[in-house]
Amino acid sequence: MSSTQITDGIEYIKAQLVRLPAMPGVYRMLNAAGDVLYVGKAKNLKNRVTSYTQPERMGARIRKMVFETRELVIVETRTEAEALLLEANLIKSLKPKYNITFRDDSTYPSIVITKEDTPRVRSHRGSLKQKAHVFGPYPDAGAVHRTIDLLERAFRLRTCADSVFRHRTRPCLKYDVKRCSAPCVGKIDAEDYRHLVQQALDFLDGKGTAVHKALQEQMADAAANWNYEEAATIRDRLQALASINTAANAMTHALPEADVFALVQSGGQTAVQGFFYRGGQHVGNHTYYPKGVEELDAAETLRVFLSLHYAARPAPPLVLTSDAVADSEALAEALSYSAGRKVQLLVPQRGDRYKVVQQALKNAQNALQRRQTEHTAWAKQMEAFAEHLGRELPIERVEAFDISNISGTSPVASLVVATQESMDKRQYRKFAIKGKNTPDDYSMMHEALTRRYKRLLKDSEAGLSAFPSVILVDGGIGHLNVLVKVAQELEFIDEPDCPELCAIAKGEQRDKGLEKLYHYRDGEIVQLPILHDTPLIFVLQQIRDESHRFAIGYHRQKRSKELSKSKLDGIPGIGAKRKKALLLHFGSAKGVEGATVEEIARVPGISPQLAEEIYSWLRG
Repeated sequence: MSSTQITDGIEYIKAQLVRLPAMPGVYRMLNAAGDVLYVGKAKNLKNRVTSYTQPERMGARIRKMVFETRELVIVETRTEAEALLLEANLIKSLKPKYNITFRDDSTYPSIVITKEDTPRVRSHRGSLKQKAHVFGPYPDAGAVHRTIDLLERAFRLRTCADSVFRHRTRPCLKYDVKRCSAPCVGKIDAEDYRHLVQQALDFLDGKGTAVHKALQEQMADAAANWNYEEAATIRDRLQALASINTAANAMTHALPEADVFALVQSGGQTAVQGFFYRGGQHVGNHTYYPKGVEELDAAETLRVFLSLHYAARPAPPLVLTSDAVADSEALAEALSYSAGRKVQLLVPQRGDRYKVVQQALKNAQNALQRRQTEHTAWAKQMEAFAEHLGRELPIERVEAFDISNISGTSPVASLVVATQESMDKRQYRKFAIKGKNTPDDYSMMHEALTRRYKRLLKDSEAGLSAFPSVILVDGGIGHLNVLVKVAQELEFIDEPDCPELCAIAKGEQRDKGLEKLYHYRDGEIVQLPILHDTPLIFVLQQIRDESHRFAIGYHRQKRSKELSKSKLDGIPGIGAKRKKALLLHFGSAKGVEGATVEEIARVPGISPQLAEEIYSWLRG
């Protein structure tokens, strides 16, 4: 059967069944354009794919996927564990339309204590080239910073960069406030500093009780020998340790290093609450909202969720879940292989572990309830907005723009997106204004709008289907005129599915609640009445304020980058390494500027010829 003769995905799949093996493996469903629709794994490929030929047993979403299928790609594996690994990697890289998706692409930070003569404690993300003791990863960056703050107060380890450490001639402020032992200038000898480092390592390894007991004994010995200053110092360290030990859950002694996941499904939505334990401490939590799992049970949802979650990071030795996980033995084998150590998947039924899982479950239930309440309220206001605009179709997406600059310098524009659920930060965009002939906000807004919708028209093959329901600009009639002009220039203003064109202006004395809403309707701009102190005005304020916040944040970032530019930037032959060498040698760019050719040539890596070029460049 040729692809041109296929009119139904089910018929195509039936035709492939005779060639499918009864082996473990991974299958990919593709549409006519070759796009991957779905990636799945199977213990028995033939049996699993056969289930897609029975539409009466499929939900609407899966049935739609099957009808779109025009190609089936099969990869056999030796074991089901291999299939699990391959499935997770393919979903992560291909991001198929019908697979479960959840926002978890970040690289989690870890705590690092370096392996060098004078170890340093710091946070780190991603791969690490330097030899070091690594603790984590931690799902909450705040937990990392709090832990490093604790290590400073309790163990007084250095946190400064090596370049700063090597050139110290006197202690920094951290020594004065008792947050560093100042090994840089010999305030502590090497042996005593190594002892502090070992205590910190023991603490992070979950041996906090032993460290606490040892410090108590040291304090008692110091006091017995009338060394009250040292005893007071150890007392302060003990208080720092007690501050975190008191906050720790008494049940976590059973979880030295573990992840806990509790799943709740309600009203067609799913929430997974994750609790994370490292070194016997609860170091953070995160709520995930997987999409596309409406037709999966809890066991299968957890299986795919865990596969994706640990595709980007190693699993801890223990993973606790609120429900049984489908194919748990194969998944545990796959996670063990990836992590390079044995990983257990357990569903506790009693004891401290059970209590921790129940606490996570309670958090998941509350989080999902809050999310559903918020989304319901937001959707209602989108309905009210559509009614206010006299729009028959629902408002599914609002794109809002704002401009930020200071007297025309570092001009930027922001685009924020609101949906029927809430603000969608994943779809925010920012524009650095490039045009030289943009002296005012109107010109800048014109450039940003043109770039956005010209690109959208170019990328979209289905007309205005990718356009938002409403385009909202921050400003008054003048800004709305710019939006209308762009719509006319790009020739989408007369299309039947043209977005609603609106502007929101600040009210009298710039007071919130007195905003004016302008709408382009039937060839003219009209001012719509706003009901003050209504939920709708608060939603529109939130959208407007978010676009303003995002624009200002990008403007500050851009302006800060421009202010940090050095006179050394742009000199031919001077890269980051030589620039650093020059700044370390002379102390500043101004110092380099005042140096002679001979003085510049004394810098390591700077030849006499290059010194001449630097000297000439800095003098124009």
